[in-house]
Amino acid sequence: MVIDSKPVVAHCATPFLWDGGGAWIHNQIAWLQRWHPLVLTQEARNLSQYPVTDLWTAENLDVARGLLNRIIRKWTGEYPFYAGVLQGAGARVVHAHFGYQGCRCLRAIRATGLPLLTTFYGADATSYARLPEWRRRYAELFARGRLFLAEGSHMVGHIAAAGGPLERIRIHHLGVDTRLIRFRERQPTDVARVLMCGHFREKKGFPDGLRALGRALQGAPGVDLQVTIIGDGPERDKIHAAIVEAGLEGRTKMLGVCTYHQVLQELELSDLLLVPSRTATDGDSEGGAPVVLLDAQAAGVPVVATTHADIPEYVIDGGSGMLAAEGDADALVDVLRQMLATPERWAEMGRHGRRHVEAEYDAQRQVQRLEQIYDELAADPG
Repeated sequence: MVIDSKPVVAHCATPFLWDGGGAWIHNQIAWLQRWHPLVLTQEARNLSQYPVTDLWTAENLDVARGLLNRIIRKWTGEYPFYAGVLQGAGARVVHAHFGYQGCRCLRAIRATGLPLLTTFYGADATSYARLPEWRRRYAELFARGRLFLAEGSHMVGHIAAAGGPLERIRIHHLGVDTRLIRFRERQPTDVARVLMCGHFREKKGFPDGLRALGRALQGAPGVDLQVTIIGDGPERDKIHAAIVEAGLEGRTKMLGVCTYHQVLQELELSDLLLVPSRTATDGDSEGGAPVVLLDAQAAGVPVVATTHADIPEYVIDGGSGMLAAEGDADALVDVLRQMLATPERWAEMGRHGRRHVEAEYDAQRQVQRLEQIYDELAADPG
């Protein structure tokens, strides 16, 4: 375990971190300057992609303690060895990523009395909060947790509806590494290259977006396009069917799950990003907004998206992109037609998007603000 003179904040995330995503959590760790990050996880993944200097994983427990860890975790839903790790590291603050991870850290919080900060990101504040078992567990999280972070005002509403105390919910924007993302102004082209990126789940709305693209192309003479889709998941068959229904078979390539670096490479080749998010039938939603919206704007890629969740705070309608009302298929088609018919607007939209991300979503700036929150919690542990 790395020891230095900085105060220690323990980041709790399991797994750390998953395939094809998690850069937005890693940025909250890698950019810390005044605080020393200790990562606690039950399963370490992709450490070459998301390196950290100080990590504790339950995978390194001996056989007996590993068995005990699994038994207690299964029967209580909490992690049994975190308290000792936190005390041994002299941690001052615990930062749980996702509401359900906050719940699983409560055993350690009860034992140590440390202030717990929990960031909600999406399904943890929407579909999880609809389940009686998780509402019961969230009740203790909201009682014991010191502060809860949300990506935007829509997410604040979800956390409050789940029982979160409004006075302890705070908006804190995620950050992307703008130094890593190369900016390029998009220019008119014979073939518009459209990117869609995300887990193939109902809330992503990929079939809606593909059907809208097909209709928009029919109503835009002289316009051609190529579609690249990154991701995988349970909606795969529906997405394939939508490609056929939209008449986009020869214009679509599917890349599967990609690393963050590969996503940025595809963004660099793209002219537009399409994010047709929607509320799923089980209530699942983005909660906040997909972080790829920030990556795209930082790269100068104009966005077409819906007014779902906190997307209107991420994307400036008419500025860095165009938004269609969630669930309005005709409106999405109309917005796509406008965007495809006016490629001369893309460069200014890209400049607008880059300025927006640099001002409100830059990783270095946002981590400085996060460290101020850690200072606040450490100064008044409660």
